[in-house]
Amino acid sequence: MWLAVQDGVDILNLSVGPNSPPTATRTTFLNPFDAALLSAVKAGVFVAQAAGNGGPFPKTLVSFSPWITTVAAGVDDRRYKNHLTLGNGKLISGLGVSPATHGNMSFSLISAADALLGSSASKYSALDCQRPELLNKRKVQGKILLCGYSFNYISGTASIKKVSQTARSLGAAGFVVAVENSYPGTKFDPVPVSIPGILITDVSKTEDLIDYYNSSTVRDWAGRATAFKATAGIADGLAPTLYNSAPQVALFSSRGPDVKDFSFQDADVLKPDILAPGNLIWAAWAPNGTDESNYAGEGFAMVSGTSMAAPHIAGIAALIKQKNPKWSPSAIKSALMTTANTLDKGSHPLRAQQYTASEMMTLSRATPFDCGSGAVNPKGALDPGLVLDASHEDYITFLCSIPDVNQSEVSNIAGSACNSNSKGQRPFDLNIPSIAVSQLRGTVVVKRTVTSVSDETETYTIMTRMPPEVALEVTPPAVTVVPGASREITVTLTARSVTGTYSFGEIAMKGDRGHLVRIPVVAMGFK
Repeated sequence: MWLAVQDGVDILNLSVGPNSPPTATRTTFLNPFDAALLSAVKAGVFVAQAAGNGGPFPKTLVSFSPWITTVAAGVDDRRYKNHLTLGNGKLISGLGVSPATHGNMSFSLISAADALLGSSASKYSALDCQRPELLNKRKVQGKILLCGYSFNYISGTASIKKVSQTARSLGAAGFVVAVENSYPGTKFDPVPVSIPGILITDVSKTEDLIDYYNSSTVRDWAGRATAFKATAGIADGLAPTLYNSAPQVALFSSRGPDVKDFSFQDADVLKPDILAPGNLIWAAWAPNGTDESNYAGEGFAMVSGTSMAAPHIAGIAALIKQKNPKWSPSAIKSALMTTANTLDKGSHPLRAQQYTASEMMTLSRATPFDCGSGAVNPKGALDPGLVLDASHEDYITFLCSIPDVNQSEVSNIAGSACNSNSKGQRPFDLNIPSIAVSQLRGTVVVKRTVTSVSDETETYTIMTRMPPEVALEVTPPAVTVVPGASREITVTLTARSVTGTYSFGEIAMKGDRGHLVRIPVVAMGFK
């Protein structure tokens, strides 16, 4: 990071972060990552950082500080789904970016367990279909090879790519990899292969497949298969299915609330900041990369993660910087956040993938702890109308306002000392395009300053939305801002009831020249 700043970069993408909130500092905002990035922001560098892949569970973020743009991962409108048609007429859904079986015909199924060359092969996990020399080519040739999915795939010692190579070398008509045991938290992504292939991720569907195979396979007195009468055909999975219910917050994307220390106390900072595409992203890949065994030796890969989402924001930030070279990192972040979309392609509120109590995936209405201000809108971010700006001094004041913070620690790590401006300040007073009050007792008054970056004078009508548990008021009800000028708005939050949960709302500033500036608000009432 230091070398990048020395080189004079404008944008820094960070697809890494700490494994957990640090214990070496009293607050998460002074961990080595965030402290180094504060120096980068001071030098005028915009920083996008991946939120983390610990979702859908709360407080799993690995990016904490307000000077960083923390990026959640969204599932876009492309889905590479496929299905297997069994000889008994059943359709088994799965994943697979592959061609259909030859002539869209069905072929006999053979389990790797019934194609083993010798009993000694079991010690090599032959059922994973990673080693063709362990399987009988004469038996497999012209059939669809049925393979198991074990922990080896999760650990990276087995891969779908290797299964496809095994099937091809044995002359198989295709392959099926079936998940027999649940692996909570596992990301199942379709892998592009050149021969017909499908991954069955639903354990109940795998049971249907295995029941059909076992009931259709003829065996001798010793249990050896003598005739393979189970048949199946793999559909064409090369064309994606497009959905209007996109984007959605990806199941794996880390969630808020943000935490201020290693004891996981809630912070008065909203995180993540924004949602960007992060599922099944095609991108350049280092052939010698070791992170994903399915793409060893490849020049391109289709990967999912918040590490895929953050570069989208970095790229859009670069376009904003190109158009507005004098803008600060916080102004760029503001432009991205205040113009983000809160509706999907079907004009419905954004939804987030979650787990049910039985560990099944479901969808629920997304909150700012899932997606921050919403899904990035590149066109809108290039013309935001207003921005909320913050300086390095403002960030130091923020650090010094954190209760029980060690001011010497701030000075030693951040390189700037706390001053009289910090007295009476609270973390949520920082002029950023969101408001988060983790402990709302009675009434709290917060101020925000907006600056016009438009070429024309514009009058903004201010509206609010908040559940009845928290009252949200903004004055004045409208502001007129001339180009380059700033106006202050006063936000009043009042706890009407204590529910033990957060309330989510927003401030919307609608301009008479077509701009719409949104500021998400989250608060929890306390006695």
